[in-house]
Formats: sequence, C-alpha cells, structure tokens
Amino acid sequence: MNTRLGDDIELSIAQFREAWTLLCNRADGFAFERAAAVDYIFSGLPIPFFNAAIVTARDVSGNALRALGRDACAWAAPKGVPWMFLVTHDALAPGVDAVSVLDPCGLTPMLPMTGMRAERIAPRPIGADGLQVDVAGDAAALTAIVDVNSAAYGVDLDASKPLLGNPSFWTGHVPALGRVDGTPVASAAVMMVSGVRYVLLVATMPDRQRRGYAEAVMRHALDRAAAAHGETPTVLHATDAGRPIYARMGYDTIATHTAFIEKRFLDGH
Repeated sequence: MNTRLGDDIELSIAQFREAWTLLCNRADGFAFERAAAVDYIFSGLPIPFFNAAIVTARDVSGNALRALGRDACAWAAPKGVPWMFLVTHDALAPGVDAVSVLDPCGLTPMLPMTGMRAERIAPRPIGADGLQVDVAGDAAALTAIVDVNSAAYGVDLDASKPLLGNPSFWTGHVPALGRVDGTPVASAAVMMVSGVRYVLLVATMPDRQRRGYAEAVMRHALDRAAAAHGETPTVLHATDAGRPIYARMGYDTIATHTAFIEKRFLDGH
C-alpha cells in the first residue's frame, strides 16, 4: 500500500465511504447515489451517523463546497432523516474555511474526526484488570454494544439495533464486547473494508472510562480479525478524545475531517 500523503487522503475518504456502505446497505431504507463530487449513503434510520453525504472531490474551492452543501441539503430533504455532510479538510483548496462556507447552507459542525492508519499495532500494554473480552456472537451481546456506544457518546442509537443486533450483519467481521463481573463496559468492532481492518464502535461506559477497557477490547477485535484475514493495515476515524490513545497504539494521522449537520436537526432549531 502506497504511503504518499495524497494516497493517504484518498484512503481515508474511501474507507469512510466503503465502511458506511457496509454499515447501511442492509437497512430497509438504504439509498446510495454517486454524484460527481459527493457520494450519498443513507440507511434511512433516524440517526445522523447512519446517513452520510461524503465529499469525494479534491482541491474543492469555497464556492464549489457551498454549492455541494446546498445540493446535498436538497438531496437529503425528501429523506426526512438527520444526516451528516462529511468534509475532508485536506481535500479543500488552500484557505477554504469549511465552517464559514457551509453556514449559509444551514450546515453546522457536528463532529471533528481524524483519519488514522497503522501498518502494525504497537505492543500490548498491561491488561485491564477484571475485564473479560469476547466476540459478540448473539443478539443480546450485539445490542449491548449499541447500548455502550449510546451511553458513551450521549446519542440514542436504539433504531440501529435491528441492523447491528443481527448476527448475520457481522459475518466476516469482528464485533467485540468487554464485560466486568458480567456487566458490559466497553466495545469495539473491526470490519473488513477492501482488505483493510476498519475499526469502529470503540466506546466505554461513562463510569468505567480511563481504565484501558476500550483499548483492550479494540486490540482483541484487531487480533481476531488478523487471525481470520491476515495482518493487514488498519484504519479508523478518531474523535478528538480517542486520537491520543490511537496514536499511542501506533496509528498515524492521514487526513482530517468534519461531519456537519443541518441546524434544523439540532435541539432548539
């Protein structure tokens, strides 16, 4: 795999697009459309995370970005679900401020994310005390993963349970759940995306954070995926809170993104 910066930016965008297609394509309301500069991947679920318009063009000017934002709002309007407009800052023309450009479209920043990649994971630290980690193989464990993420990120993800809670959804992938004294406390999953181990759903219950639980579960999922598919590179899109942990594990930054949301979907609008 080529490690040039430009290719890494493309890798981050492509992994996002392909992972979200895998996440959404079994939903009853799935819709996919590839436009000239934006890919639309909507599950139809009432959760922004599961409906994405991803800017795929390079060297995007401010005027072009504003036009793409307006087009995306028009495309999404009939769907009637909250959604995110994903911008890759490294793919914008120099000097373009996405926040100010997209504000007139009614789009506001929701979540900054950092695309990160590792060829190999750094050696394992001392294990997390009392943590039992298993691959989630039944609906109860899989829905517990959803509950852990809902609590960790303060977002209601219940509508995704018929999708993510179905064991058949995870065929060929690795969802992992960590428990302490039988209680779910942390989660992580690895999906195989174009031969790359893509990490998602990394979360820890709020009252159990800063104990190394999520990292331990993530390492378990990566190890299981490597055992099944080989020691392939691994990619993820990190929140600001997770980025230092992933850097310690051996991940390098390859791109910076922001997910925008329409203001009308925020509380008070």
